Amino acid sequence: MASEPKYPIREVSRLTGINPVTLRAWQRRYGLLKPARTEKGHRLYSDADIALIRQILHWVEQGVSIGQVKGLLNSPQPVEEGSNWEQARQSLLAAACELNTGRLEAELNELASLYPAELLLRHVIEPWLTSLAQLARPDGQLIEQSAMALLSRVLMQLLTIKTGPRIAVARVGQGNEHASVLTCFELQGLECRSLELGLLEPLQLPLAMERLNRDALVVLLGGGLTQSWFAERAECWPEHCFFIGELGRMYVEQGWITQPHENTVSEIARKHNATFGLV
Repeated sequence: MASEPKYPIREVSRLTGINPVTLRAWQRRYGLLKPARTEKGHRLYSDADIALIRQILHWVEQGVSIGQVKGLLNSPQPVEEGSNWEQARQSLLAAACELNTGRLEAELNELASLYPAELLLRHVIEPWLTSLAQLARPDGQLIEQSAMALLSRVLMQLLTIKTGPRIAVARVGQGNEHASVLTCFELQGLECRSLELGLLEPLQLPLAMERLNRDALVVLLGGGLTQSWFAERAECWPEHCFFIGELGRMYVEQGWITQPHENTVSEIARKHNATFGLV
């Protein structure tokens, strides 16, 4: 007996971590999903649909392109692990080196519509940015700056969510400015709205938190912070405050911070009772 359709798309997004835009694209463009409809035309998904979404996600994580997944659902075959991710990275790098902003923008938008934000960031965007930073050529800095400017613009245009938890995002210490917009993009994949605060002086937080009207604060930890810096600001952090960033692990090991910390907001959502923990 087929399972009963009972989950609206927002609930499916919460259960699977796949945003509604991507779920709709998987249905319309590739025929991977066939949800039922209410009388008003709204999609309703069953437990079987959710199981299928997780199966699709499994193949995507292995590096299978979304266009190839359908053929693997019923008769899975061995695949070259990570091949789709590698192709995407190389294509973005080639477009950036050519200073072909039109192609680069089109490819970024295409990837963002087809793949979950967390996977796209980890497997494509972040390794691509590392490759840009390591370009050993006379015009390397120009290429990197041009690509970064375009990436920031594309991601900001994608931050269109109107409902969901409201999360403030800020940076402290020394670090890349683009990390904030990447985090805002990842939060959108968790069905959260975001407000970027830029480089933060935590001593000012108690004066501003009520006016910010946020459900939580995410702080990206950069380099150069000291034990005394954390001690002087220990009472400034609001109740729902979460630290992210690879450097934060060092601060945790030193015993300088006690707030929840993970490398990414998706890990915070999975491992902690976060306000924005939707997966």
